[in-house]
Amino acid sequence: MIKSILLLLLILPLPLIIANSLPTIYNNYDHVQVINNITIYKNLEYKIVLEKSVTVNETQSSIVNKTTTTTTVKPTTVQKVISSYIVNYTVTNITGTTINVTISGNFTKNFTFIQQGNHSINLFTDIMNVKYPYILPFLLLNNTYALVTGSTYVMFFVKMQNYTINGKNITAYDYFIVYNSSYFQEYEILYNGYLANYSTTYNGSTLIMSLLNYYNEFNITLNSNTNSYLSQPYLYIEYLYSSASKTLQASNYVEAYYPLIAGNYVGQIVYLLYPHEGKLVEPETFYGLNVNFELYFKPINDLVLTFMPSNDTTITWNGRLFSYVNITPMKLVNGSIVNTMLYRNVSTNTTVYLYFSQQSHILLEELIYSNLLHNYTIKLDYLGNQFVSLDQNYINVTFTTYKTLPYSLVNFNEGLVIAIVFTVIVSAIIILFRQR
Repeated sequence: MIKSILLLLLILPLPLIIANSLPTIYNNYDHVQVINNITIYKNLEYKIVLEKSVTVNETQSSIVNKTTTTTTVKPTTVQKVISSYIVNYTVTNITGTTINVTISGNFTKNFTFIQQGNHSINLFTDIMNVKYPYILPFLLLNNTYALVTGSTYVMFFVKMQNYTINGKNITAYDYFIVYNSSYFQEYEILYNGYLANYSTTYNGSTLIMSLLNYYNEFNITLNSNTNSYLSQPYLYIEYLYSSASKTLQASNYVEAYYPLIAGNYVGQIVYLLYPHEGKLVEPETFYGLNVNFELYFKPINDLVLTFMPSNDTTITWNGRLFSYVNITPMKLVNGSIVNTMLYRNVSTNTTVYLYFSQQSHILLEELIYSNLLHNYTIKLDYLGNQFVSLDQNYINVTFTTYKTLPYSLVNFNEGLVIAIVFTVIVSAIIILFRQR
C-alpha cells in the first residue's frame, strides 16, 4: 500500500519555481551559496492531539404526513479527541551545530511517542527528529530528490501553502519524506525549517502535532570557507562491469557540482546523464523510488570529491583513508598523456584507486577492483568542466575534448531528416515491388 501511494507521488507536477521561496540551487554551479550562519529558536511550543474513530448513533426525524413522524437511528463514524498535550522544547546549550534540548509537557511516561528530559541533536544530520523537529531550510528544494546526510531520505515537494500562528500567515511547504522502503511521512514545514503540522498513527489512534509558537531567536555562526574547486561543475563518464563480456562497458555520464557550503559541510549534487539514448536525466533509485538527483550534505572529506582534498601522503576521501602510491602517467579520453598522483585504499572486498592530476589536483579517474570477482567493476573518467542542467532540453556534449566518447551523439535535426529520407526510400521500394 505504501509503495503504491509513493508511486502515485512520482507523477505529481513539480513546479520549478515557487514564488522565489524555495532555493533552486541545483542550477547555480557557478555561485556557491556560502552559509555563514543559521537561525534557530530556543523555545518551541507544540500541541499534540490524539483522536480515535468512534461510532455514534445519529438520530434523524422526518415528517411523513401532517400527523405522523418517523425516527431512524443511523450509525456514523466520527473522530473523538481522547487526549491533548502541550509539549515545550527548550534549547539549553549550543556547541557548534549540536544542541542540547529539554523536553517538558503535561504528559506522562505512558505516552511513549515523545520522552521528557534532556536530548542531544545535531542540526546538520537529524532531519525532522521528534526531539527537535527541524530541517535546515537550504536543504528544502522544490523537486524530487535524495537527501544524503546522517541518513538517506527521499524528499517529495508537493506544494506551497500558508500556516497560521498567532493570527499571522506564514509560508509553509508540504513535503513527503521517505525514511526507508516501508515508512514515509507527510509534513507541513515552515519556510525557516520548523515543523508546522503533521499527523501519524499512535497505538491505534491518530496523532496530530501542531506548532503553536516559537521564540527566542539565536544565530549560530559557521566558519564557511570555499575554494576554486567548488565553483565549477565536473562531468565524468562511468563504466560498469559486464558479466557477459567480463569487461568494463560505458554506461552513462555523471554530472557533479557543489552548490553550497556550511561550516565544514559541503553540499554536492550528483545526477546521471544518458545523452546517447536521447535522455537528459536517468532517475536514480532510492528505496525503490525514482529521484531526479542526489543532494549530499556531508563533511568535505566524507564526499566522493572531484578534486584532491589535500596534498598529503594520506588523504580522506569518501570517508576512507587513501595512501599515496606514486606518480603515474595516464592517457586521457582525448588521447593526451598527463602525470597523475595515484592513491589507493584496500579493504576486504575492494581496492580503490584514485588518479589525481599532478598539475590541477582534479580527480581524473576512479577505478574500483573487486577482490571477490578479481576484476575491475567500476571506472569513472574525467571529461571536463561542462555543466548540463536538469532543465536542459537537449544535451550538448560534443566538444572536441569528447571525440573519443564511446557514444556518438546525433544531432536531432540531422537525425530527423535522415529518418524521413530513409522512410521515403523504403516506401518507394515497397511500392515498386508491389507493382511488379
